[in-house]
Amino acid sequence: MRTSPFPSLRRSRAALAGAAAAAATVATAVLLAGGSAAAQAGQVARSQPADPARAVLSTEQSSYGTVLALGAGAGYAAGSSTPVFPAGSAVYMSTIDPPANGDGHGYQPGCGTTLVTGPLPGGMFGGGIPGPLSCTGAETDQQADWQALTTDQPPAAGPGVEQRLLGAVYRPDLGTFQVTYAGHPLYLFLPGITNAAFGDKILESALPLPPWRTAWYLLSPDGQPAVGPAAIQTETLASGQTVLANQMLPGLGGVPVAVYTFSRDHGPHSTCYAACARTLIPVLTDGTPAAGTSVDAAAIGTTIRADGTQQVTYNGHPLYMYNQEQFTGLTGTAGNGDGTELDGGTLTLVTP
Repeated sequence: MRTSPFPSLRRSRAALAGAAAAAATVATAVLLAGGSAAAQAGQVARSQPADPARAVLSTEQSSYGTVLALGAGAGYAAGSSTPVFPAGSAVYMSTIDPPANGDGHGYQPGCGTTLVTGPLPGGMFGGGIPGPLSCTGAETDQQADWQALTTDQPPAAGPGVEQRLLGAVYRPDLGTFQVTYAGHPLYLFLPGITNAAFGDKILESALPLPPWRTAWYLLSPDGQPAVGPAAIQTETLASGQTVLANQMLPGLGGVPVAVYTFSRDHGPHSTCYAACARTLIPVLTDGTPAAGTSVDAAAIGTTIRADGTQQVTYNGHPLYMYNQEQFTGLTGTAGNGDGTELDGGTLTLVTP
């Protein structure tokens, strides 16, 4: 039987009483969309949640099916009486985070609170990213790119959510507990936006993007990433080489991201797990991947990973994205992972 860690380490509600009610988050999608996301956010609901100390998860419908979201009566900002994120706001997982199993009090996340000072280089963002910026912070942290979903009490499962998959880990850098689901720490994106797809499949790899080295995914009620069918296409690198790519950032129309094979894999079976899979992000799919123009549909397949997710293969080789991939505007990526060595294997770009 799990012993609750909350009574001894619960954050005082009074400590957050003066927190800002609605943060104008410095987030990638706002910058990419030229501020249109902020306009969509509108006015954040001012109704008092039933229990501001308890996080409540529920479900919403998206283009990928049912996904996790904040439920009614949720603790949108732990210890605060004013909701920063309204019910229905989607929650996300980060691929850079190691599994958070149990109620550990010393969890070390991949998505942390260290500030990157700015302004960061402009690149695809034109005028640059106003800094400083951190990967995460509390729900009211205006310097956080993605806000951690925190709670002062054991999180509650709303309709469609499995209570057995809900948990929490203590974050020393946040001074409170972050909600987890199936071992994935949960995050929020853009206050006031309930469009479940808007923050999905964002890849924040290296400068000039926020350099968190992670992809962001929605979560299904079974605890798996909600990714929908992968869209495999081609892109032309600056060198003129045409390579295979996976479409990311669907909320912004889709951007091709170069994919790689890993020489340590044996046939269709991936050998890249744990820390390896946080650097080489598996190209996941839910259902049959779609083949774009100039892609051999017959060469596309899938393999089942140890965690039950489906990974896309090409000519029998599992495909990955590189978590330090450099973007070249909104048109594609640089393929700079080619030849990178990791854990006894080498990354290689794929020619369609």
